[in-house]
Amino acid sequence: MTTSVFVASPDGRVDLNSAAQTIAEALGRQESSTTIFTPLAHAAGDAVGTTFTDFTNDEDAARAALLERCAAIDGAVVAVGTDYTGPTAPTELALNASLAADLALPVILVVDASQGPEFAAAYACTTTAAFAKDHATVAGVVFTNGTAPTLNGLPTAALDGNLEPLLANAAATTVTTRTQAHFNFELMSRAKSEIKTIVMPESEDLRILEAASITLARGTANIVLLGERDEVIANAKAHGFDVSGATIISMNDPALIESYAAKFAELRAKKGVTLDQARETMKDGAYFGTMMVYMGQADGLVSGANHTTANTIRPALQFIKTKPGTKTVSGAFLMSLADRVLLFADCAVTIDPTPEQLADIAIASNETAQMFGIDPRIALLSYSTGTSGKGPEVDAVREGYELATQRAPQTKLAGPIQFDAAIDPVVGKKKMPENPVAGDATVFVFPNLNSGNIGYKVAQRTAGAVAIGPLLQGLRRPVNDLSRGATVDDIVNTIIMTAIQAQGETGPLA
Repeated sequence: MTTSVFVASPDGRVDLNSAAQTIAEALGRQESSTTIFTPLAHAAGDAVGTTFTDFTNDEDAARAALLERCAAIDGAVVAVGTDYTGPTAPTELALNASLAADLALPVILVVDASQGPEFAAAYACTTTAAFAKDHATVAGVVFTNGTAPTLNGLPTAALDGNLEPLLANAAATTVTTRTQAHFNFELMSRAKSEIKTIVMPESEDLRILEAASITLARGTANIVLLGERDEVIANAKAHGFDVSGATIISMNDPALIESYAAKFAELRAKKGVTLDQARETMKDGAYFGTMMVYMGQADGLVSGANHTTANTIRPALQFIKTKPGTKTVSGAFLMSLADRVLLFADCAVTIDPTPEQLADIAIASNETAQMFGIDPRIALLSYSTGTSGKGPEVDAVREGYELATQRAPQTKLAGPIQFDAAIDPVVGKKKMPENPVAGDATVFVFPNLNSGNIGYKVAQRTAGAVAIGPLLQGLRRPVNDLSRGATVDDIVNTIIMTAIQAQGETGPLA
């Protein structure tokens, strides 16, 4: 396993490039290949992530670009922070910490010691604390222009001394931070690893066309748009969107109408659906698109920009149906915080879940969390923890927890449990000391839709969380609903999530 590090300084007094070169040479004696990478530079280059100009113009795109370029490097990487000479100089301490956190690399600080060991030690400690506040992990400190002082808990070395112990500590340091930029990069990489085809019925909406053009340009999914080809292409072109790479299918295609209607009539025969009624139903884009998924001609569906949630979900419930072992469809949000990703459910579908449905939601959320790289530790939330409260609401959660534990005994569960006891280690240890999930939960199952919907929006609006979803759980094939107020970014994210859900869930159901 290669060792990569992020080299940064708290100010411009050290020659950071020279220090990075020395660290890279020391690392190169241990690694077969070592590359010095500059995440943010004044000019573009082969081993440059992005430029200050691009970063200033579009920070999100620039962070995505530097993550992609760093990931493309084979072997060990020595990423070099900024040198406090660019337009971002007043904020570069926090900027370097955020870049290290985005790259998920342990940090080696380079600190000037010319003012004496005591000052240098205090300066290093203050910088380490500042980096930690911005979710970066310092693994060691190198000192220049003086003697290297000793620090509690961190290895230190003079730049011209033995760097091996410091590099060994960096190699042993596990960075668990998942920033929003890093999570987005993970999602894009995952989607690109196994390209899936997503059908989008609402091609008349400009947001859909723009999201489709962005998805196609990034190569994260194949796109099927429902509509008349000439109209769709002309509308997209008139607004500057390129959807030439999309497959455009007419809902007036006689052969498809007959094929889909015949299958729908067959599937719904016990409900009295005739072939004529089925032909009429296939005029609805949600039904037509969902039938494409059922027949294996698309891997997933994204709809709802101009329609209700019921309109999107109803066809899936009628013939995609739920996975074996569950009767419940629920809606989960991936909540991307500054340093971690959590899962909240159900925030979109089931208004007042029964204990059996709460168990379904917990088990489905376990699967969804694993799918998106979250180690699932599931808290079934209530207004009380353990046996401290009684009443129909908390009793339902307790029964849901017991059912989930019986059905999935290997799943890590706690419940009923209050939110503070679920997420705060100190509170969790005090209120539910016997349960390892308490204080360390990553998945939160809310007792009803009221609390779930309120909860994710509170986190979104007050904690700066990026809420990705809702992702529908429990279906045999991925079908996801958009809010009618969805932004283009929301739609792009939903396409990516649907494509990832489709990995491993492919092929016709017919």
